[in-house]
Amino acid sequence: MFVDASHACCKLIRRSRTRFIIYLNKAFVYWFSKKHGSCEISTFGSKFVAIHQCCDYIRGLRYKLRMMGIPVNNPAIIYLNNQSVLWNTSVPDATLKKKSVAVAYKYCREGVSRNEWVTRFVPSIQNPGDIMTKLVSQHRKENIRMMLYNIFDHGQKKL
Repeated sequence: MFVDASHACCKLIRRSRTRFIIYLNKAFVYWFSKKHGSCEISTFGSKFVAIHQCCDYIRGLRYKLRMMGIPVNNPAIIYLNNQSVLWNTSVPDATLKKKSVAVAYKYCREGVSRNEWVTRFVPSIQNPGDIMTKLVSQHRKENIRMMLYNIFDHGQKKL
C-alpha cells in the first residue's frame, strides 16, 4: 500500500486530502481519495490521518481475505514518504497534543504491534500515491506506467 496526503490542498476551505493505492501480490486492486473531515494544522497531522484511513482499510481487507479462506500470515507493508510519521509509527510512547492525531497514532501503533502492518519509507518520486496529489512531471510518468501496468491488458501480443 502506498499512502500520501496533501496538506491543506483545498484552497477554499484548506482541508487536506488522503490518497492511497493498494496492490495485492503486485496486482493493483484499489485506490482511494477523500477530503479530510477536519482541518489539520500540520503536514504531520494530515499524514497521520491518512495512514489511519489506510490502516482501517487494511484491517478490513485482511478480514475479508481470511473469510474467503485465504491465509494472511505476513504483515501488510505501508509505504509513505514522511520520515517523522514513519519514525513515530515505531515509537511506542509518543506524546501528541491534538486528539485526532493521537487517536490515529494509537490505531496505527496497535496494528504495528499486532504485526498486521509495517511501515516503510519510499521517496516521493517512487510513490504511486504521490501522483494523485501532485502535478505529473517527467519523472512521475514511470510511476503512472507502473500503476497502469496491471490495469490494462498487457499480456496480449500486438497484432
